Amino acid sequence: LPFVLKKQSMHKNMPPKNGMTPAHILDSSLQTRSVMQYSFTEFKNLLLKGRQSKVPLETPFLITEHSKHILVLCSEKLHPDALVKVVYIPADYLYTQGPNVLALIASKLALNKTLFARSCQYLQVNKPEAEDFLQRYHLMGATNSGFNRGLFYKNELVALASFSKGRKMNRLLPHQRSYELIRFCSKNGITVTGGLSKLVKNFCDEKNAGDIMTYIDKQMASGQAYQRCGFKVHSHTPPNAYLVNCSTKQREALKENAPSFNTALYDLRHNEGNIKLVYTPQHHVTQ
Repeated sequence: LPFVLKKQSMHKNMPPKNGMTPAHILDSSLQTRSVMQYSFTEFKNLLLKGRQSKVPLETPFLITEHSKHILVLCSEKLHPDALVKVVYIPADYLYTQGPNVLALIASKLALNKTLFARSCQYLQVNKPEAEDFLQRYHLMGATNSGFNRGLFYKNELVALASFSKGRKMNRLLPHQRSYELIRFCSKNGITVTGGLSKLVKNFCDEKNAGDIMTYIDKQMASGQAYQRCGFKVHSHTPPNAYLVNCSTKQREALKENAPSFNTALYDLRHNEGNIKLVYTPQHHVTQ
């Protein structure tokens, strides 16, 4: 049977429904908006049963789980201060990263199982295991890296960080190196409280790192979790362009030396740019 979508008009003066006030969703400057509403189970069924086309990308949709809720935007851009608890999901990810999109939303809805980093063991992860973990659980998949370190709970890998090789930087002492945190993710369905902090701090101690830098996609995260771990905002980068294959929904790089492309086969998309953050170990800060 076709999936039937329930459409509601959410207005700031509407009475609360299911314990959710529209003030959580709408800023006064937005006035009236149409919002598609799903339970988390309904949305999960859409993605896992291959019905992504049923999701109206031109309309924000609200995903609810009991008293929790989160507003998801695909194609629409709104001022970041206008909405509360918003997740921007690039539309192509609904097709190519369904399980990981669901994991992201489940995490935002606090549906994950929680583990504590103090109960996990920090260990080196070999390249094949790291690549398999990233392909399964990171939205951008695996990438080349110099070092892979993980947190293991009862001998199971539950969180992974991939770092670059060390680089010389003028801002650091001659014996120090700067590393890049290229990837970080947890196993779907699991939140490791303190996991990012433990991975970064242990890696800094292991390598005597001068600092660790990383880039956060503004469309997917605010960087607040990294700042709570001690990262500081360094700068912002401009939006990046990429191509999406209209048939497969797979992303492809837009080559700088060949900017033209077949518009019948590809859509040109942009992200919102990145936030560059830098972590400096405490013992280096105090020197």
